[in-house]
Amino acid sequence: MTTLFNFARPPFDCLDEAARQRLGQSLSICYFRAGQTVLSPGDTPPGLYLVIKGVVEESSPHQPFGDYGIDDLFDVRAQFDGHCRHRFDALEDTLCQLIPRAVFQGLCTDNPDFARYFTATLSERQREQERRSQLGQQNLAEFILTRIDPHHLQPALQLDRHSSLLAATEAMAARGTDCLLYPASDGSLSLATRKTLLHALTLSGLPLSAPLSLLTPAPLIGLTLGGYLFDALLLMTRHRIKRLVVWQGQEVAGVLHLTQVLSLFSAHSHVLTLRIARADNLAALEAVAREQQQLTRALHAQGIHTLFLMRLIATINEQLIARAFTLVIPPEVQDKVCLLMLGSEGRGEQIQKTDQDNALILPDGLHWPSQQGDLAAFSALLARLGYPPCPGRVMVSNPHWVKEETQWQQALEQACLNASEGDLLWLATLADAQAIAGDRALLAPIARQLRMRLGDRPDLLAEMARAAVAFHTPLTLFGRLAQAPEGLDLKRGGLFPLVHGLRVLALEAGILETSTLGRLEALVAQGRLSQDYGANLAEAFRLFIRLRLGGQLKTGDNRVQVENLSHGDRDLLRHALHQVKKFQQWLGIHFRLRQ
Repeated sequence: MTTLFNFARPPFDCLDEAARQRLGQSLSICYFRAGQTVLSPGDTPPGLYLVIKGVVEESSPHQPFGDYGIDDLFDVRAQFDGHCRHRFDALEDTLCQLIPRAVFQGLCTDNPDFARYFTATLSERQREQERRSQLGQQNLAEFILTRIDPHHLQPALQLDRHSSLLAATEAMAARGTDCLLYPASDGSLSLATRKTLLHALTLSGLPLSAPLSLLTPAPLIGLTLGGYLFDALLLMTRHRIKRLVVWQGQEVAGVLHLTQVLSLFSAHSHVLTLRIARADNLAALEAVAREQQQLTRALHAQGIHTLFLMRLIATINEQLIARAFTLVIPPEVQDKVCLLMLGSEGRGEQIQKTDQDNALILPDGLHWPSQQGDLAAFSALLARLGYPPCPGRVMVSNPHWVKEETQWQQALEQACLNASEGDLLWLATLADAQAIAGDRALLAPIARQLRMRLGDRPDLLAEMARAAVAFHTPLTLFGRLAQAPEGLDLKRGGLFPLVHGLRVLALEAGILETSTLGRLEALVAQGRLSQDYGANLAEAFRLFIRLRLGGQLKTGDNRVQVENLSHGDRDLLRHALHQVKKFQQWLGIHFRLRQ
């Protein structure tokens, strides 16, 4: 029959017109009364069922496995195995469309993309979903229309033609640049790079005292300020060069690098990092911080890969906070202390700005008379930049999170000895610490001591792991997504069990990595988790981040509204939450937790 069928629903949207015609003509409608058995164990399935109305439960003699509602497909496994393993009963009056098994198998044979939808792992399905969502984005169009402005440029270093190669090298190192301009014998400007100087010294055999005038002149290729970035990319490609000189009238405005052009292709992220580095006052830093939210929205709207987006924004956050530190903390102190980021900032998993979570390690015996006032000013500046104070006061303005190196080590030993609930939370928080400014070497011995002490205390690790299994995933008794009016709390029911569970496993293994995905990779590398299992957990984590961020940008709410998700995302979310549920069960067995 040719009953209406939603061909826009994945994976049917990948079928060509002939396949759609074949499927549409083979469909039939099935009706099951409440309580009626649809399939029994051992049955040869007539085909694949698509629920139009009602609910069907999948179960075995000992337990229910889940239920299927509107737009759900069952029993997929039986189409490949040739027989049903479980029982399927209609929980209420149910209407289904039936795709005959022979037709389904033919579609799988003729359409590899269609077949992969049913046989792929969670990680493979997530990648396909992201690929689909990125189609038709306007990233290139935005880039083409972007004009070159001073923020894109590196200031030009210009030297006299009589300057020696040694002096030129020292000048580039002092300015943090990799090229310079000098007047050639005919008076025109020429470009010299680090590679140019290296070849002059090693291949041409020139002494360090040789003047720049002995170099082979390199004609300048460039554009005027206000030209299009796309034209710059074309010039670089055409001439096989990595730098362009940008002119403002008869004067050199600066140098444009290929790496900057490629970074600007991704929604101007590189411009933001350059402006952070150049911000020499509080007002300039605040102006950059205000643009960070716009960058996040632009990257998300363009379908940028979730992991890339997370790392990029985390890096910008780190640079913002580190720059704020250098603007407020006295210069004579900055290089002696170590600023730590904790929580999601320490793990590099913060996309939206969250509460301040930081700490400070001081060298033993440091004299810093203005310490309290300086740290209070730093916390106040972070609040102005969009990082509100931490409700639990995990911040450097709280003396509890500012200690000398020896005091941190003593506090760590005491926390392992007392092992109260607060102590375990403190240890878990410290496990995410990442050094971002000052003397970063101060963190290493404390981080190693933490892992060494906890690695020898399976009882403490078990108590810490208990928190990861305490929160239930937002799934119903029958394995469907919970229909909470206020939306799903993916942080509590999805992200936290993964983040904290993997943190405890990493502490047990002595892994120094602080990011969730980094810990997961290390656990897989050590053979503590299988490759496939690790990949599925990683994709579940990325999916939670992506869906949660989408909700935050759209409504400002941290909860995810299931009804606003596409069918593909709802399906992925259900599978991802099942992965988390299995992970919690595995943690309970691994750490021998009593339920």
